[in-house]
Amino acid sequence: MTEKACKAVLISRQMGSGGSYIGHLVAQDLGFKYIDRVILREAAKRLGTDEESLAGREERSSSLIEKVLAGFAVGAPLAYGPPLGRPVYDKDLFTVERRIMNDIVDHYSAVIMGRGGFHGLKDRPDIVSVFIHAPMEFRIKRVMDVLHMRDPKKAQAKIRESDRKRTKFVRDVLGLDWTDARNFQLCVDSSVSGFSGSAGIIISLVNEKRRSAVDAHV
Repeated sequence: MTEKACKAVLISRQMGSGGSYIGHLVAQDLGFKYIDRVILREAAKRLGTDEESLAGREERSSSLIEKVLAGFAVGAPLAYGPPLGRPVYDKDLFTVERRIMNDIVDHYSAVIMGRGGFHGLKDRPDIVSVFIHAPMEFRIKRVMDVLHMRDPKKAQAKIRESDRKRTKFVRDVLGLDWTDARNFQLCVDSSVSGFSGSAGIIISLVNEKRRSAVDAHV
């Protein structure tokens, strides 16, 4: 397979690992668009779950992506808020979302958060898939800080529920173990490398892939 430069970073992350913030840092440094779940959820609402309306309608799909991403400057600003609630998934919707993610990467360089992108786009040679994780203690503190929670037990319960839902989605829809390192090209413990350091590791991998693509064409 011909080596291709990286056009997309697909980030899966545990709640409280700082993955969303790290994604922002990566997007800003690389000049990539930052695509969080809310963007794809809106696209799914507009497209519906009718696969036939998406398949073979590339012009319509591309037009929609242009509208969804309109106004999003390259490398979104670092304004950060609490993660949005998890949308409802099923296999039909994931099929549509996978098509949308492919359309995005066909037209833009992007950091895409979640949505099972690590599996949906795994056959593309121009992506880097990353899993960001951290120990429970670190995650509890992060969630308490970001969501302004005072009770560590409630923060832990929120994290465990998030883990349960994400694990169930990946198992039921993709047939995979969400936390299996073999699903990803890179796994990063953000409690060890820090947010900036984690972003730097990802950026280094993207740049190495870029250099390899250039060397392959020399």
